[in-house]
Amino acid sequence: MDISNKTIYYSGLNALRLDWPAEVCLKYGVLIVFNEGEENSNEVKYEVRVTRLKPGKDGQALFQIERVSDVFVNEILPDLIADRLAYAAGKVFYPLVITVDQNGGFQDIYNHAEILKRWPSVKKKIQDNFEGDLVESYIERMEKQLVNADSINLAFLNNDWFIHTFFKPVYKEYGQNHVTQSIYKFPIARGFNVEGYLTQEKLGTQTNSFGAIELIHDGTIVPLKDELYITNRANGNYEGYYLLHPKFKRIISVVSDFSYGEQEKAKVKVKITLIPENDREFDHDFELDTNVKGLPVTEMVVLDGPSKKGFWGRLLNN
Repeated sequence: MDISNKTIYYSGLNALRLDWPAEVCLKYGVLIVFNEGEENSNEVKYEVRVTRLKPGKDGQALFQIERVSDVFVNEILPDLIADRLAYAAGKVFYPLVITVDQNGGFQDIYNHAEILKRWPSVKKKIQDNFEGDLVESYIERMEKQLVNADSINLAFLNNDWFIHTFFKPVYKEYGQNHVTQSIYKFPIARGFNVEGYLTQEKLGTQTNSFGAIELIHDGTIVPLKDELYITNRANGNYEGYYLLHPKFKRIISVVSDFSYGEQEKAKVKVKITLIPENDREFDHDFELDTNVKGLPVTEMVVLDGPSKKGFWGRLLNN
């Protein structure tokens, strides 16, 4: 039974709840484009594996993020010394384990002690492959940051586009009209006098043409109160388009666009797309179990048999 364009029944006040059991991992491709279409455009591309872990010692919800590919800048490995050095030093953080709140939003780095234990071997590789004053200065700054867990948290909070996009607190109630509002902060506006992006979040009431749940974000910069009446204050917009699995509510893909600036705007586009492994779960139609009758979309299961046209064919209009 095809479940495209079917009414979705949410629990509570239209609550979106994530179903991601411990030890289940999913692989995603990440593409980040800075100033797309401009002369100074650059793109960063890599793959990650995200695993739900068992709860932490105090019951925290934990996720592990692994970089499972090289990081490519404009389709090539980093070639500038500074970029190569940053890439080599950044390996100390992965696998990265984070805690998330009840709505799925990033909270803290959980495995700080493990990161510290990795540093001596990462440092030795850096010293074996790089030399000069720049290297020693970089290592010194890195070591100062690593000893402070709050510093690492702040660095990821301020700079990591994947975490900002994937671990956004979207698993919550959307109210009677399937719409709510939040203020989100993003790295593009870091250091500027803004409250954040006031964002309308609209949850789909029906599955779309290929059976997925749509979540649409539309945000505008909110300046600080003391800048409300400044004529040339900065402005910007945020648009996010999430596709979620109809049963598990896990992310299938996200496309987000961010802008910020006064006259010349900085732009960032983030694309995160699930990479199906072993042709399972997402690489076929979403269908109701034929042995179960009358279940709402929240109770749907996915059949593992072949389909006439798979999910990715529909998504890409193939």
